[in-house]
Amino acid sequence: MNTPAIRLAVVDDHILFRKGLSALISGFPTMEVLFEAGDGQEALERLDQGLVPDVLLMDLQMPVLDGLQTVRLLRVQYPQVRTIIISMHDEPELIDSLRSEGAHGYLLKNASPEEVHSAILSMVSSRPSPYRLQKSSI
Repeated sequence: MNTPAIRLAVVDDHILFRKGLSALISGFPTMEVLFEAGDGQEALERLDQGLVPDVLLMDLQMPVLDGLQTVRLLRVQYPQVRTIIISMHDEPELIDSLRSEGAHGYLLKNASPEEVHSAILSMVSSRPSPYRLQKSSI
């Protein structure tokens, strides 16, 4: 019996980072990248077209519609989508704010491939993870 693939979307305005992250994820077993987008608006348009991922990995700072604004909209429009924010900022206040707005996880842009893999798996399983936005993880 085959395990269903975890469907992902990668949203970042830096093309090289987005393509690299998509390539990394595509190499993980049982994971597939449904789409890439350059900002939150483009991502929401893809979701509205029926491409709804299980997990959305998204940059915090982007033009047009940034990560925080997108998380707020996803919480209402697509509550089933688990969101992992990816950023170079690691201030506890920012992480608290993202948690209160509806983000499910947080990774630094310098995370290892193993950390990215674990964070994605934690979004679709019930086991506790340091990548989930919990007070104990800060």
